[in-house]
Amino acid sequence: MIWNISWKNVWRNRSRSIVVICAVTLGTISGVFVAGLMKGWVDQRIHSAIHTEVSHIKIQNPEYLNNEELKHTVPNYNKIEAYLNNSPEIKAWTKHTKIIAMASTSRGNTALAIKGINPEEEKAISDVYTKIVDNGGDYFESGFKNPIVISEKTADQLRLINYIISQELLDSLSRLGADENLVNSLNQVKDQRFITEKKFKAELELILKPSEIKEFGANIMKLAKNYKIRSKVRFTFTDMDGEMVQKSFRVCGIYKTTNTMFDQMNAFIRTDDIAELAGFQNSDCHEIMIILNNEKDENVKLFRDNLKSKFGETNVMSWKELAPDAGMMADFMSMYYYMIMGVIFFALAFGIINTMLMAVLERIKELGMLMAVGMNKKRVFNMIMLETIFLTIVGSIAGMILGGSLIGIFGKVGMNFASVQEGFEAFGWSAMVYPNIEISFFFGVTLMVIVVAIFSSIIPARKALKLNPVEALRTE
Repeated sequence: MIWNISWKNVWRNRSRSIVVICAVTLGTISGVFVAGLMKGWVDQRIHSAIHTEVSHIKIQNPEYLNNEELKHTVPNYNKIEAYLNNSPEIKAWTKHTKIIAMASTSRGNTALAIKGINPEEEKAISDVYTKIVDNGGDYFESGFKNPIVISEKTADQLRLINYIISQELLDSLSRLGADENLVNSLNQVKDQRFITEKKFKAELELILKPSEIKEFGANIMKLAKNYKIRSKVRFTFTDMDGEMVQKSFRVCGIYKTTNTMFDQMNAFIRTDDIAELAGFQNSDCHEIMIILNNEKDENVKLFRDNLKSKFGETNVMSWKELAPDAGMMADFMSMYYYMIMGVIFFALAFGIINTMLMAVLERIKELGMLMAVGMNKKRVFNMIMLETIFLTIVGSIAGMILGGSLIGIFGKVGMNFASVQEGFEAFGWSAMVYPNIEISFFFGVTLMVIVVAIFSSIIPARKALKLNPVEALRTE
């Protein structure tokens, strides 16, 4: 009976109840969607950390961490190789040689970590080969001698990117809906090369209107970008004996990941193309990268500890140690979800308390009559509490359904934060995010809603319990 009465009482003042339910619904939608957005970002960061940058486990010489000299190769490589080849837990593994070098062209220079790899083995460890930019060459598929894959960031520092207004670009803009005036303005600098992005943007600002730049600027920049594939880059570094050597490589591909720091530091060559000049032997390597079949944290930790015990002379680290930012987010993300929801429900609780207090004050005479005819304080308390729970649970269920639906939609199409892309990528975060959420999150939110509703009902219920039935009946 109490449940039935409580449900009917919720709808006695329909407009007020709907306002509260809508507030709870909107708050829940916001919390669920923000949690899904954060989880999408974190999942992408973790995937990038593991499958682009550091793998599940990395083995190195402890001395190499302190001093990145070529002589500090992984000790007992042959024993490690035999063990890894016979480990069923391993999905794939490969080795890298690593050289810190100065890269230079006629127009620019920068410091780089050149990683010597086996391209086919590397594809099973890292997805860099899928990150080759449009019109940016290929991943060691060209037939020319001494190929190298560099990042777009490195190409920009070495001035291997220029900008050209071509006829193809003008035709593309026309198809995108650009008017004739814009096309004619761009015709003024057709086929003219701009060696830096800054100079090209400055020219666009001179010949185009602000409104045209706002609407078509991003497309113009993308279409005008021209990568100087096959350009030679000269590298200077010290070999195994500490002697200064130089070697030229030809750019075969340009990649871009969501981590600017990784891009700025790393370039890739074939190990065989540098081994003899640097003085490497077949068993020499500076890091061994491992991808496991089972990606669960417990399994990664267990396998890392096993390697440490078997090869104590090496340094073995998991991805959480190699990418601590991603590791920290992975460990504490569940807590962040509920912190977000907790803050939202804490704010909503005050609105719920206010609404229920108003409901109690409006029904003083009615509550006094119920207590006068025999309804005990426990039942009065339960009735107020159930009314509060019904108000909150209806709004939260609607919010979870709508919030989950939004996550499902944007989880497929994605959300593009292109306007702040540069800032996100500086910290290793993707500007294109696909929200997602686990079903268990909704069970946690439901429990949180019930707890909030119970606490929100305490003050109104105590107000009702303090009523004197005789005095309440005299209330007009």
